[in-house]
Amino acid sequence: MSFSTVSSRYAGPQLEQRILDFWRDKDVFAQTLSQSEGRPLFTFNEGPPTANGQPGIHHVLARTFKDIYPRYKTMRGFYAPRKAGWDTHGLPVEHEIEKELGIFDKAEIEAKIGVAEFNRRCRESVMRYIGDWEKMTERMGFWVDIDQAYYTLDNHYIESVWHLLKTIWNKDLIYQDYKVVPYDPRIGATLSSHEVAQGYREVDDPSITVRFPVIGEDKTYFLVWTTTPWTLPANLALAVGASIDYAFVEHGGETLILAAQLVDKVLGEGPHTIVRRVKGEDLMGLRYQRLFDELPAEGDICRVLTADFVSTDDGTGIVHTAPAYGVDDLALGQAHGLPVIHGIGLDGCFKDEVTPVKGQFFKDADPTIIEILRERGLLFRSETHRHNYPFGWRTGDPLIYYAKNAWYIRTTAVRDRMVELNSTINWVPETIRSGRFGNWLEHNVDWALSRERFWGTPLPVWTDGEGDYVCIGSVKELETLCGRSLAALDLHRPAIDEVHFTHPDNGREYRRVPEVIDCWFDSGAMSYAQWHYPFENQQEFEQHFPADYICEAIDQTRGWFYSLHAIATLVSDSVAYRNCICLSHIVDGEGKKMSKSLGNIVNPYDVFDHIGADPLRWYFLARLTPDVQKRISVAIIAEVASSFINTLWNTYAFFTLYASLDQVDIKQDVPLPERPEIDRWILALAHRTVEQTTAALEQYDAHRAGSVIESFVDQLSNWYVRRNRRRFWKSESGIDKQSAYRTLYQCLNLVHRLMAPFTPFLSE
Repeated sequence: MSFSTVSSRYAGPQLEQRILDFWRDKDVFAQTLSQSEGRPLFTFNEGPPTANGQPGIHHVLARTFKDIYPRYKTMRGFYAPRKAGWDTHGLPVEHEIEKELGIFDKAEIEAKIGVAEFNRRCRESVMRYIGDWEKMTERMGFWVDIDQAYYTLDNHYIESVWHLLKTIWNKDLIYQDYKVVPYDPRIGATLSSHEVAQGYREVDDPSITVRFPVIGEDKTYFLVWTTTPWTLPANLALAVGASIDYAFVEHGGETLILAAQLVDKVLGEGPHTIVRRVKGEDLMGLRYQRLFDELPAEGDICRVLTADFVSTDDGTGIVHTAPAYGVDDLALGQAHGLPVIHGIGLDGCFKDEVTPVKGQFFKDADPTIIEILRERGLLFRSETHRHNYPFGWRTGDPLIYYAKNAWYIRTTAVRDRMVELNSTINWVPETIRSGRFGNWLEHNVDWALSRERFWGTPLPVWTDGEGDYVCIGSVKELETLCGRSLAALDLHRPAIDEVHFTHPDNGREYRRVPEVIDCWFDSGAMSYAQWHYPFENQQEFEQHFPADYICEAIDQTRGWFYSLHAIATLVSDSVAYRNCICLSHIVDGEGKKMSKSLGNIVNPYDVFDHIGADPLRWYFLARLTPDVQKRISVAIIAEVASSFINTLWNTYAFFTLYASLDQVDIKQDVPLPERPEIDRWILALAHRTVEQTTAALEQYDAHRAGSVIESFVDQLSNWYVRRNRRRFWKSESGIDKQSAYRTLYQCLNLVHRLMAPFTPFLSE
């Protein structure tokens, strides 16, 4: 075997381009799959990105972790196919098209563009950047089957999603209800709890204490605290705690009613006298004057009710109740026959009837409402309150909790089972199991499934308009009911909306409900739908389910990780994945969040083109644990290349230089007992490194594995080679020199195999 000399300077980009050409020309990835087919199966599921934008450095992070373990398992004798996937539906896609069109109102989209054209543009947009994603995927060395990728917009995928929904429907776990839901008025859509969880921000909102005049009592007021002044025009009741002590307090010539233990906190040290104490239940039925009477409301309104949710932790111990805008409010109102009055439209703006604030966005109306209360002498105190408030995870606009109809999956029915199954998953870091993900499951609420939008998997529910509903689970089922072939039909809106049928059992006409589904259900269905299960590939599905390994950023504990887990529990009473790595987020080199406005976003190609992909991969995998926030800059990756990659490369260059000069026959072995002690020592250390690296990777601990490898490379380069240079330099070619060459060759051979899943270009 002859050895070609290499430069002592590691030139990553040039080396990697040669390797890319080699892989491409020889179709090496496909060869690894064909050669390993028939071996024990290792299954990996790709969390589908949305390709309607350019991939970024954070995608390189996730794809590096996705790549290492299938590569490692292939080297360990497994067959590790991995299929790419694309998430093509939902609000992220629609939002991009709205920005392009300059139209953000649903009604305006329907009137000016139409659903068909809008959805055509959405379909086009999700394909726009797939080439850029494929280019980055290849450039960073992520081996995944792009040619057989699944797309959530495909009819076959949609049909599988329909099947899953029908399965859940048949278990009586899908229902329609009138609830207060988190609603994004900018896009006109209800959001699920996992979408809401991604959009909280700390904000300063008004914090006001308001006087509600007691009817029949002169200058007597209920004192009520709220951080949502915009809800006051819809107030219909006040809530008190039945067993809480309340005080009538003379203060400044008026009588104020509030929780007794909060008197000093609310009124301060100024002069005040408690003249009477009662229990909350004694206040029940007392009536007060509405603060705003612009909205008509029928029924027994404007009275005091008792409620379990009232506390004395903050405020005044009296809670303003607007059934249209609060979960507890609506439940209390329904229990006491209160109506639901909406002064705010679905666009988030006050209706014309609410004259003082008509046309104003609900959050923008706070100052006006506060000023009106001040002018009427009803504002007791106005301050600001810092708290977390939900914003649209894509739009960035404030959400409103709004009473409306929506479709739900009763995930609470399987909450305990989801918790039980979660205990069997290997989480990295393991604290996710009982922490972030476990807590999310423990506090699970029913999944808000429906979206009043355009571009998504249509909710496969048809209705007669009289309260009867039929859930469709396949195209064939729908064809049977409508009496025609749908083979050429695009299952999206608006084409699917035109499919209606006369029900054979009752003779009534059924039309599809207008909603599409949450795109998180789409991506969470990929365990099944990527195979067009159960209509095709049942054996492939059964072999690949549940997946051995998945990986994404930590925010997916309330996104894709959850939707996968919930659907698998609901449909198969199983986990969807056995091992899951959660990655922390990337920040710039100074620890700041990356943003266009700060100009601190690191372009992956700035690293690829100047340093290479391997040093970046090594940094992500070996230098940091998955849960650690990852600082990234070109300088940081350059340091990795210099301190570790270049050290190893110099050792390789040293070997090739002298092996070439001496025309070494590396096949000429030297028995281990005949080698010097230092050779036997480094080889023992090499084999221990193999054992420790393998053990770490079996535990999905790339950081520990990388640390072991890096330590060995340091010993090899800075101890073994430095202390044995003269053995390579000497002119005579005896057993000692041959032993040195053979030992160094064996060590380098082991290192490159160990590092192949980490740094595939360098190892190749």
